[in-house]
Amino acid sequence: MIPRAKISKGGKIVIPAFFRKKLNLKDGEEVMLELQDDHLVITSLKHKLEAARQTVNRYHSSKESLVDILFEMRREEVKHEQ
Repeated sequence: MIPRAKISKGGKIVIPAFFRKKLNLKDGEEVMLELQDDHLVITSLKHKLEAARQTVNRYHSSKESLVDILFEMRREEVKHEQ
């Protein structure tokens, strides 16, 4: 049987416990909602952030700080603006 949920007043939906456990979702945790074609996809914010970190790490050495690189790039831009 496919789990079902009802939309209550205010558009609230309760995610069945099986899915919350499978996705390791905790009370109060933020999720992201996306429309893909005619489907609503719910993803934990933790999962999305981890996926983004992995993408960045594929293209960037963890030995150097991205913040430091961005600051240095901005300093160079400022020099050329003057």
